[in-house]
Amino acid sequence: MTNEKKLQEIQGFLVSVKNMLESKYILIDRRVADILRSIAETNVVYNLIAECMINFDFAYEWQRATEGNYLKLPESDPKRISFIFCLLNNIDDRNIDVTAVLERFFSYDIAYSPYDLFCKYVIAEFRRLILKHLNIEISAPKHVKFEAPEVDAQVKEPEIDDYEKLSLVLRDLVKFLGEQKKLKNLIMPKYDLIAVVSTFEQVARNRQIEYFYAFLVTLNSVAPKNKELRTMLAEINRLASTLISKRK
Repeated sequence: MTNEKKLQEIQGFLVSVKNMLESKYILIDRRVADILRSIAETNVVYNLIAECMINFDFAYEWQRATEGNYLKLPESDPKRISFIFCLLNNIDDRNIDVTAVLERFFSYDIAYSPYDLFCKYVIAEFRRLILKHLNIEISAPKHVKFEAPEVDAQVKEPEIDDYEKLSLVLRDLVKFLGEQKKLKNLIMPKYDLIAVVSTFEQVARNRQIEYFYAFLVTLNSVAPKNKELRTMLAEINRLASTLISKRK
């Protein structure tokens, strides 16, 4: 089979991965589900993963991978493929809290969001390995090997600024809202909601924590039944609450 035909055969999988790499945290549940669905619908990818999964013990590998401050993927390709596949399944089944994973293992570089780092070192790696073992060549961004940053044991790691994290999440929410043609189950017009979130982002950037509670009450009352917004609001609530509690 030619390389072009192989690419056509796994097009659905490649599209789902590309969508996740170009997406935002707010859509992580949907993007993970899309990747898993594409695997189930793509026989060659499904069969490759099934072969890798023989005798694979995710519970054991997960314990090893999470012993330190950075997620350490297994060394061998088959185990790494199996590990990422199982991780995505556990995220989709809500057996693993993806927000906790991003916060704990992918918050070491303030230049990038935890979501972007997760995609760069886990999702892009998954795609690379699948292509490699299916002997498919593709023009893709240069692979960056996953390596946890070296940290001097005698030097305290710099603390990540939660104000900046909150500001980034709020900016992502503004962008997401602007891109949506229609949002269901809102009790506020979309552009009014964008104005509220934009103002909250400025407040977070200026570290005006005394206004946080009022914004949280407003946002939590706006979209209690909208699943996509609830995912993002959960992260906003967590970050803002952490900052408020630190101030007391």
